[in-house]
Order: sequence, then C-alpha cells, then structure tokens
Amino acid sequence: MKNKSDTFLVSFNYTHGDIPVLIVGRKGKKNKIDIVNAFQGDEAKALYQRLTVKKGDPK
Repeated sequence: MKNKSDTFLVSFNYTHGDIPVLIVGRKGKKNKIDIVNAFQGDEAKALYQRLTVKKGDPK
C-alpha cells in the first residue's frame, strides 16, 4: 500500500436491549461520511471491545 492518510468514524449502539450494531464510516468528499461496513450481534460487541479496551487493562 502506498503512503496514505485516511479518517474513519466508528459508531456503536447497544441500547434498550436491541441487537448491538457497529458501523464503520469513512470521511468522503465534501465532508460526507460513506459507510464502509456494518457489524451486528456478537461480532459488533467483540469489535467494540477490541477497539476500546487498552492492552494490559482488564476487560
């Protein structure tokens, strides 16, 4: 991969007993957000944990 700079936005929602959802967006042209991928259920929870728990910290 060539040198590149990119910006991602990650959103996680697990409220009111709903199915957990994690959405990944990328900053597009004219400051629009383009959805790159979406995850739900256990996969969304696992990705959220992986992104937010610092290495060495207890889960």
